Amino acid sequence: MTLLSCYKPDKTGFFRHRRLAGGYLVTGDTGNFDFLTDREFKDFLSGCVKPGSAVHARLRDAGFLGGGADVTALAAKWRRKNSFLFGGPSLHIVVLTRRCNHACSYCQSGSSASRSGKADMTRPVADRVLDTIFSSPAPALTVEFQGGEPALNWPVLSYMVAAIENRAAKSGKKVIISLVSNLSVMTEARLDFLLKRNVRICTSLDGPQALHNANRPFPGGNSHAMAVKWLKAIKKRTRGGAHGDALVTVTRAALSRWKEMVDEYVKLGTTGIFIRFLNPFGAAKRVWASIGYSAAEYVAFYGKALDYIVELNLSGKSSIMEHSARILLTKILTQGDPNFLDLRSPCGAGIGQMAYDYDGSVFTCDEGRMLAAMGDEAFRIGAAGPGKYGGIMANPALKSVVTASVTDIQVSCASCAYKPYCGVCPVYNYAEHGDLFMHQPGYRCAVYMGMFDHVFKLLRNKKVRGLFEKWANSKPA
Repeated sequence: MTLLSCYKPDKTGFFRHRRLAGGYLVTGDTGNFDFLTDREFKDFLSGCVKPGSAVHARLRDAGFLGGGADVTALAAKWRRKNSFLFGGPSLHIVVLTRRCNHACSYCQSGSSASRSGKADMTRPVADRVLDTIFSSPAPALTVEFQGGEPALNWPVLSYMVAAIENRAAKSGKKVIISLVSNLSVMTEARLDFLLKRNVRICTSLDGPQALHNANRPFPGGNSHAMAVKWLKAIKKRTRGGAHGDALVTVTRAALSRWKEMVDEYVKLGTTGIFIRFLNPFGAAKRVWASIGYSAAEYVAFYGKALDYIVELNLSGKSSIMEHSARILLTKILTQGDPNFLDLRSPCGAGIGQMAYDYDGSVFTCDEGRMLAAMGDEAFRIGAAGPGKYGGIMANPALKSVVTASVTDIQVSCASCAYKPYCGVCPVYNYAEHGDLFMHQPGYRCAVYMGMFDHVFKLLRNKKVRGLFEKWANSKPA
């Protein structure tokens, strides 16, 4: 008898399932999940789970049994999980300059080595950008400065930081300011200015010096040494580095060096490591044959790195946290959502974030801006300025991206067990195959599928689950 032939839909609530680790993972739209053995899954499908048993109680409380679910409680959880739908764009990515003094192999931002200031944001443009940012109805905003290397346009960076403080005080909005920098032009005075204003600083650290410098060449300098120097300075001045963070972009050269990569972060004393896979934008797409890899290769690398991080934690050797896993675990194990814009339905493009180029052009997201740097402005939704917010939000491109990122209408997502925790990226789909919709699983889908598989497998271990619950309930610095 096949599983399908014994299925009695009147005996179950709505669910999705996936064969995993010798059993079945069952998930629901609220994010509830359970692991079932083959026998338990067959009993579940046929409506033969014994009332009063532990399995019956778990399935009932999670809403997986027909007629026994607390619909009110499940609806409340769904609302909490999807509260991001009603807030307006909260993340605003501001490109202060296209200029950069690095030549990163995977650069996605359309940066230029030119010393000309023609690709710098000016103060008048900065004021127009701030007008649009503070037009968002979101009560809490994050303004993230990027580039190029944003600190190369220090006069406008420092001007905007001060202006944001003033506007935040007048508007009553809570604003977090973040700077994404390679730290190569940081100085003691600049660091003092930023830390006094609680600016969070994020840089890239791709592992040991040789690997990092190969990925991120700094003509005439040592990019690894500069990043490490200033991360240590931030840590010293902020009680453990609360305002300094680093992330890893994995290239092919790193696939066999997962242990060295993690050890570099442990040696530096950071509290977390954010491991990221390559995206097909900018320089990375042009040189994919030399620095790229398959989804399976990345998933294998990520699994080894995460296992090692878990081992370090359980053995007491380190308390370092992996942030990609933390994001997934927050979605899986908690009542809320971390609002990670890449893993939402609909995604964050336009309604969760907006990106502003140096000339004041507004894009649905940073990925859309990256495509514009490559010559395709399909995701440009307007220009910043007073009174422009309404027109930007009504732009057809924004509406199309939002619609195309709803996972319920994606053929590959609708029945996927990971749908409650995942999301699609229309800009990625457009870059990969020229269509906003994901007609069949691709590279990005395969990467996240593998990451979810590994995390859920680890969750079956009680000790690991205890660690993961701490990660899921932690707040990023």
